[in-house]
Amino acid sequence: MTPDHLVRLLQMTGAALAIPAAAAGTFAAYQSYFSTDVTCQKLRNDIVGVLERNVAAETKRSLLKKEVTEFDKLCGEADPDARAIFQAAMSEHPAGGAHAAAATAPVPTGAPSPRAQIAALGVFGAPGSKDHYGWVALARRQSGSWEAHFTGYAISDTSLPPSGTILSAKIMLPVWSEPQAGANDQSKLQSRLPSGACVRVVSTRGGSGRLWAEVAPASCS
Repeated sequence: MTPDHLVRLLQMTGAALAIPAAAAGTFAAYQSYFSTDVTCQKLRNDIVGVLERNVAAETKRSLLKKEVTEFDKLCGEADPDARAIFQAAMSEHPAGGAHAAAATAPVPTGAPSPRAQIAALGVFGAPGSKDHYGWVALARRQSGSWEAHFTGYAISDTSLPPSGTILSAKIMLPVWSEPQAGANDQSKLQSRLPSGACVRVVSTRGGSGRLWAEVAPASCS
């Protein structure tokens, strides 16, 4: 083997050995992000599955507690709308002692307690519901890009659906009496929108972390 060929072989070998080291760092970072995203999706699905089960309140709470705590810790900041729904669910099914304390706590005349408001959380647009309008997050910013909560329109910060657009919810969402900025105000939570339910856009509003729309119940057909 000539000296030139030997030098070239050594260079190629060195480059080949360097690639895994660089790739390992990139893969580790990607794996960390991807694993968290997958974990959050699994936790979200598991919690929604428990919420939809027809079991006793105490059983439901015991099933929810660990998953909701874990979701709040890992995913709450990135998914504040799911966090609002899950916090409401935990308030709706309190522990025995907390329930007794809430029952005996004085409530100002004419002002419903936060627990009473949350316990009354119903389905947006259900028969007999008084919710004719409400605000929902069309999308949330995650890792620098927008993750849409609805199908039916290509939603982005530069492309919000016009009035009259029919959208279908991809996930269960909270319906608010007004758009939320920063931390959620649970007292503004008025109902929930099930996955697959449809709404009609009335108006839209941008935001730094979430894009908003005032909506009305609509038929999917």
